[in-house]
Amino acid sequence: MELLSVIYNNDDLDNLINYADGFILMIKPFSICYGDIDLDEAISKLRKNNKKIIIGLNKIYHPDDIKELDELLNKYQSDDIYYYFSDLGACNLAINKNLSSKIIYNPETMITNYLDLSILQSFNFDAYQMSSEITLNDLKLAYEKTNAPLIYFGFGHKIMFYSKRKLISLYSNKTNIDMPKEKGYLKESTRNDYIPITENLNGTYILRSYVISLIEDLDNLNFLKYLIIDSNYISKDIYLKALKAYYEYNKNIISKEEAINIINNLNLDIQDGFKINDTVYLKEELKQWVNLNY
Repeated sequence: MELLSVIYNNDDLDNLINYADGFILMIKPFSICYGDIDLDEAISKLRKNNKKIIIGLNKIYHPDDIKELDELLNKYQSDDIYYYFSDLGACNLAINKNLSSKIIYNPETMITNYLDLSILQSFNFDAYQMSSEITLNDLKLAYEKTNAPLIYFGFGHKIMFYSKRKLISLYSNKTNIDMPKEKGYLKESTRNDYIPITENLNGTYILRSYVISLIEDLDNLNFLKYLIIDSNYISKDIYLKALKAYYEYNKNIISKEEAINIINNLNLDIQDGFKINDTVYLKEELKQWVNLNY
């Protein structure tokens, strides 16, 4: 299993290059969540260090965007460059350039079972990202039934909502309240969570308030081709410690207990998400809610 770090600027690459097998470069304006990356400089540095190069192209595309994407794919075609897509329509552009084997396909929550996965295998992509809203048992079952090359989200704030609408701007216009558009938080009156939200050129995305961490499950996930470690909304020093712990454990440099201890001491709100239970709702409570409201 290879560890892939998601990064958003060149400075991060300098600090993290020794602690991942590859890097997903989230670039403007092609990624949902992007930073400020000099793509040529990043590719050059990754080549010198023999790291896997993956260009983040995971936004949802409008027909007007296709020309710009086509130009990028023409410029950055090489045996050592891969592409991280969410939009299957945009994938077709790469497929028509005979780049199927270079595509890492992540439709976010869409691939939830082995039947869906078996159909998508006909595209012969490099890897398929399963939904993080299924259990780890279902993830393993999907692999056992298909033997497909899988990528999975292993650490960070997982995206839970994305819209091409500029929702913060719309709210500001409606309320006449000037709101920060990047690195903001939502706070509901009835909850204690602070939910990350950012508006950019591609719309608005919202992340889960808590951090997912699969460090305790890593030895049971060796059937995966890739595991994603994401730095979004995590401070640089904490992310470095987390990535290093994952990498050194994966390379058998430190023990499982040491790695778990490092992650647990980062003072992060780490929750299981859906890795054990396939729903966060108690069935009886849900039934009562339905009876009261319908």
